Amino acid sequence: MAFRDVQEVVAGVVNPQDTPRQQAIALHDFVREQIKFGFNKYFDATPPEYLLAFGYGHCNSKSHLMTTLLRAIGLPAYQHFVVIPKEILRGAIPPSRYWMIPAQVSHSFVEVQLEQRWLELDSYVIDTPYLQGAQRRLLREGSSLGYGVRTDSTNLWDGQSNAFAQFDRQHMLEDHGRIGDLEAFFKERRYRGVVLGLRFNTLFQMMGEAGVAPMNAHLEQIRQMR
Repeated sequence: MAFRDVQEVVAGVVNPQDTPRQQAIALHDFVREQIKFGFNKYFDATPPEYLLAFGYGHCNSKSHLMTTLLRAIGLPAYQHFVVIPKEILRGAIPPSRYWMIPAQVSHSFVEVQLEQRWLELDSYVIDTPYLQGAQRRLLREGSSLGYGVRTDSTNLWDGQSNAFAQFDRQHMLEDHGRIGDLEAFFKERRYRGVVLGLRFNTLFQMMGEAGVAPMNAHLEQIRQMR
């Protein structure tokens, strides 16, 4: 079933009789599986409605959606930005485009308050077929990092602990904390989504859906890895 906006997702995915933790897990699993790891023409500035319709998003677009959904069920939630090395994306981006990515990239995860505890997670970023395919490639290569994941990544979340599919604190280069005004943040010098003076948000809009199609096709090949 396709959902047009956040309220439709909440109405269709969340059981009102469930506990807040159960509701949060249901939303987490929806974002994980129904929005495939990939890219769209709005990149980091993807509106939730477009992400739901297009069905592909990466860490920052999916984190924005996840934050919005958690707030919609009344949970305090924030999008937290950090800077990490681009090496995690090796193999996930075709070589013809990987060279364009700056050495350091802006990554975000979600902070959510559940049962009086603040939890951190980005386990919703990587859908299960992709995680399995990417980890198979890493194991075959004898690598621990690449294709957008780690060999010890998890996309499972119990609503009681931190869970990361991409972020690893030992790889964090800078911590930018909770970001509320995304548009303002994207204009700051600390935001790393820039190449040759052009923001990726602008570049991807110039590319359009046709421009991101080969990137998503490349990721689909990784999903098929057996």
